[in-house]
Amino acid sequence: MEYLLPIWEFVKTVLLLTIGQVISILGVFFFFGLILYLLARFTRTTFVKSIGYNFDVYITGWIGTPVHELGHALFCIPFGHKIVALKLFKPDSKDGSLGYVNHSYNPNNIWHLIGNFFIGFGPILFGSFILYILIKYLVPDNHQIIKLVNSQQTDLTNLGGVLALFKSLFYTGVNMFTVLFTQPNMHSWQFWVFIYLSLCISSHMELSPADLKGLRSGMVSIIILFIIVNVVTVFFNIDISRVTGSMSQYSYMTSGIFMFATFISTFFFSVAFICLNLFSLIRYRRLFHPFA
Repeated sequence: MEYLLPIWEFVKTVLLLTIGQVISILGVFFFFGLILYLLARFTRTTFVKSIGYNFDVYITGWIGTPVHELGHALFCIPFGHKIVALKLFKPDSKDGSLGYVNHSYNPNNIWHLIGNFFIGFGPILFGSFILYILIKYLVPDNHQIIKLVNSQQTDLTNLGGVLALFKSLFYTGVNMFTVLFTQPNMHSWQFWVFIYLSLCISSHMELSPADLKGLRSGMVSIIILFIIVNVVTVFFNIDISRVTGSMSQYSYMTSGIFMFATFISTFFFSVAFICLNLFSLIRYRRLFHPFA
């Protein structure tokens, strides 16, 4: 049985490396992806349960939906997926969809399979990027906001990093309100355009069941690729820590904009939930919750 020990050590090393790489490179996406998905879902449910489907569609959806669908479509290009059909905004009351991107790919191509992850996650990635662009060009007093966003980076591979992330979220939320709603900003029409566009985009970062299905299939392919690479590098004693470290660093750099997107989404959900519950209480004599 002694010959099994080196095999087990080899397998354990490969698995631990793979888990660490997945967490360090993709952990930020999963963490904020879940939060933004839930906030967007709760916000849309809040509208539907209080003032109806049409309000959500035509007040926020006409901007939020095209950004959502472009998030899918843009990631089709670098990963070689063929866009078969694209509707940036086509509400369908029967199934509740507001738009769609149909794409085809080769299921035997690992690059195409990995692309499913980023295509599925595209609305959150692209939506967060657009929010950052809006800060830069529509918020007059934006220096402190950009500084705050750019300073937020974290490492999720250890407990200290996870705790630091929650502290950063709290710190960003407390300080973002102060640096966002300054007197110069509130006296500028561009700032209020920014607020409206941000609310539209953040309320439509919700991922559909089809998005989540594609995301999962891409994630499996990424994990398999990591395992294959680690088997080769461990067997031949090749150090790729600098490569994975660089990839992790790029991932950490997205933390700031994800935190801002989380702040905007939380702010919008909170305001909508309070105001629409008051409306529902006055008009229908009832309160509601968006969690089911």
